[in-house]
Amino acid sequence: MRVTEPDHPTLPGAVVGLVALAVGFGIIGMATGFATVLGITATASGGDDVAPYASMAAVAAFSLILGALLVAGGALLWRARRAALPVVGVAVTLLAVSSVARIALDEVTFVSVLGSVLSLAALVVMAMLLFSDTVREHVRAGRPLRLR
Repeated sequence: MRVTEPDHPTLPGAVVGLVALAVGFGIIGMATGFATVLGITATASGGDDVAPYASMAAVAAFSLILGALLVAGGALLWRARRAALPVVGVAVTLLAVSSVARIALDEVTFVSVLGSVLSLAALVVMAMLLFSDTVREHVRAGRPLRLR
């Protein structure tokens, strides 16, 4: 008996890549936002004036929310839910706006330019994967990914 179909369906590379990027960036964003919130809280408990840190607190909250959105989008994509594409799409759009704002508003240093360029490159890859036929077919089929 010859079997032409594999026992286990192959994992679509575009889907796995997009899930990995979304969850990876989401975890980094949540960790950064949480650490910033902890730092501001420690400063506030030390009795110092925290008014100058209001913008930092807003960025930390945005980072936490955006990170959670990315992780949720990655989980939805793994489970092949129809809501995955809009959730990841909104998160990628917000990340792109955040990166462009950082380029426009931050002080220009080698590290800031390098970070911005790498962030935008990763966002371009995420957008390309998001609009790929493989990802759309995965969501349309509605079959969740499975680990072997």
